[in-house]
Amino acid sequence: MGEVMEQRAAGKKRAVTKDVVKRFAAKSAKVSAQLERRDVPAGHVRSAKVAAYLAARRAQD
Repeated sequence: MGEVMEQRAAGKKRAVTKDVVKRFAAKSAKVSAQLERRDVPAGHVRSAKVAAYLAARRAQD
């Protein structure tokens, strides 16, 4: 599996895998976006104009 890291809190030792850290970071980012009203509703579809704009921006990079 993944590499195991140790985390110490309040004198306790706990093994934490990299997968757990990644899941925690993803969940934290999602909640942060919701608090800042930056989340995208499920089922949202971009307009053709926006899709074309993003495609042009990606082509520049």
